Amino acid sequence: MSDPHLRERLEHGLGAMGIELSAQQVEALLAYLDLLSRWNRAYNLTAVDEPVEMVDRHLLDSLSILPWLKADRVLDAGTGAGLPGVPLAIACPDRRFVLVDTNGKKVRFLRQVRRELGLDNIEPVQGRLETLDPDEYPAGEIVARALAPLPRLVEQLEAWLACGARLLAMKARLEQSECESVPSGYNVDRIELDVPGTAARRCLVIVSRNE
Repeated sequence: MSDPHLRERLEHGLGAMGIELSAQQVEALLAYLDLLSRWNRAYNLTAVDEPVEMVDRHLLDSLSILPWLKADRVLDAGTGAGLPGVPLAIACPDRRFVLVDTNGKKVRFLRQVRRELGLDNIEPVQGRLETLDPDEYPAGEIVARALAPLPRLVEQLEAWLACGARLLAMKARLEQSECESVPSGYNVDRIELDVPGTAARRCLVIVSRNE
């Protein structure tokens, strides 16, 4: 059974964001957090290791982009320990998520998450974005959390964007100059996010090809 204090904090944050999940989904999110905490002690998967802070900065932050997620197939670029892909996959069991990272130990952790939580809608993949084939890993949307500057992300993901996918990039500080540096031919929309328990500014940048 999960920590009641953590469950209460998670449920309060979900309520503040207007996100409704079942009791089973809440338990799955907390089970993921517990597994992440245990693996983190040995493998240093994330710099955030205090459970309450992990609820805010990992679970709630990941789920803050849920209202803008539209596609049935989602690629999580540079997923790390599964953020935001795993929380989104728990919240969206009918969507499929490909979680891509170059780090072998993080991909092994994600395979363990899939086994222990029974998350059949996630596919952990070890590899570089530039070498993956969009035909093998099709996606209508790509999510990326603090991975790289926008122009570099657009370059890395150009093969998917050219097929009509949207990039949903999660950012903290974002200078206007970074948005303006995105190559011509793309629309760039910025949305401010309000993540309970997180004082730092968070925003979502949606990048898509001009029609």
